Amino acid sequence: MSAELAEGDALDFSFDLRLEISRALSGYFADPEGARGRLTRATQRVCTEAHALALSPDQVVAALRRLFERTPLAGDGDPALRRAAFEEFSRSCIAAYFNAGERD
Repeated sequence: MSAELAEGDALDFSFDLRLEISRALSGYFADPEGARGRLTRATQRVCTEAHALALSPDQVVAALRRLFERTPLAGDGDPALRRAAFEEFSRSCIAAYFNAGERD
């Protein structure tokens, strides 16, 4: 990966999760349908970490936005596709966040 994902960065999610998200989204740009499983796993991990860190939904979205802004993703040359991927992934993460909260 890049220096953008240095292990000591002060982001809200763990380094391993940030790396998993980056890889899942890079896969999405290469093969959207083939990357669904990886994105689903990343979404669940975001939800798990967000609850463990007691992040609010707004904080989850802000952490994801920082990640998207700082991380170069393979195959994301189209800004509209990058924005659409961010919005779709963020919506999925927030839905999982609230669904998990309802089960608690």
